[in-house]
Amino acid sequence: MVYIQDEGSEFDAPIDKVWKLAQSEAYHKHSFQKNQSVKMEGEASLLSFDTPTPDGRTIHQTIKITPVPPIGEILEYVEGDFAGTKAFNYYTPKGKKTGVTVVGEWVSKSMPADQLKKMVMKNLETAFNEDQQNLKNVK
Repeated sequence: MVYIQDEGSEFDAPIDKVWKLAQSEAYHKHSFQKNQSVKMEGEASLLSFDTPTPDGRTIHQTIKITPVPPIGEILEYVEGDFAGTKAFNYYTPKGKKTGVTVVGEWVSKSMPADQLKKMVMKNLETAFNEDQQNLKNVK
């Protein structure tokens, strides 16, 4: 289990635009999430996808994403190698920008803690950079 707190990033968009992106299947995609599908479970969405791992394997994951507007999103990994992981993305309105912080405990059935932390931090960085680009397409 690895506790992660990733703070200090800012999107170049106001919070209402960040929320539009978070709710958009058309624009909210990440390169490390392959064969992505989404279905609703009440107010939460279940995002299923495959992810390549540093050792060359591909793992299937399902994340339950519960929006808590306007504060953030609860992420619960319910299926796959990271089942049991719980995290929270929260947003801080800053006028024309939005701060984003991620906190949580990641669990892996097959990765040692140091490798897990590296992978999570890389994926968070990739997701942030892709979201920054994706925000340009949100009207």
